[in-house]
Parts: sequence; C-alpha cells; structure tokens
Amino acid sequence: MKSPPYLVKLVLEAVCVLRGVKPERINATDGSAKKIDDYWGPSKKMLGDMKFLEQLREFDKDNIPIENIKKIRKQYITNPDFDPDKIKLASTACEGLCKWVRAMDKYDE
Repeated sequence: MKSPPYLVKLVLEAVCVLRGVKPERINATDGSAKKIDDYWGPSKKMLGDMKFLEQLREFDKDNIPIENIKKIRKQYITNPDFDPDKIKLASTACEGLCKWVRAMDKYDE
C-alpha cells in the first residue's frame, strides 16, 4: 500500500512507537523545508518481518521504556480515533493491533 488509510497509519505508528522502531525523517508535505517523522516505511518493513506476530507475543511488556509509554498515552490513547471499533472499519488486522497497544498501556499502569 503506497498511501494507507489514516487509521491504519495511526495504529501502525503506535505499534512502532511502543516497540521502539525509529521513524524516517521526510520532507513535510506542506511545501516547507521542515522535516517530519514518518512511520510508514518502517511500518511496512515491520509488517514484512516473518516473525512480526511472534515478536508481539514475546514483547517485553515488563520493560517498556518510559518515553515510549508516555508518547503512547499522549498521542494515541487519548486520540478519539484510536478506538478499535473505528479502526475495524478500516482494517480488521489493525483493530487487533490497536487492542494490543491498548492492552500494553493497561498492563503498564
């Protein structure tokens, strides 16, 4: 997928943040000289890994870096679009990933 739906990108971005996957720095689309963080390239690479689901199952939920969980809570958990019911309309696979991110957040509390 070259340009996925917003909700798919949102969920995969959250998974990357939680797992510590670094974004790519790309030019902003508004024509300015600013660089922005983009997780789509790293997301595609992450999804292409044959051990992706195994890595989620074996994720070290007891040692999530504090900066990662803070970012998850600030940018994703509080986002009204980061809702499994909404995300299911875009992708049932991403619905499960959204639930996984929310479960890791709850576990960390």
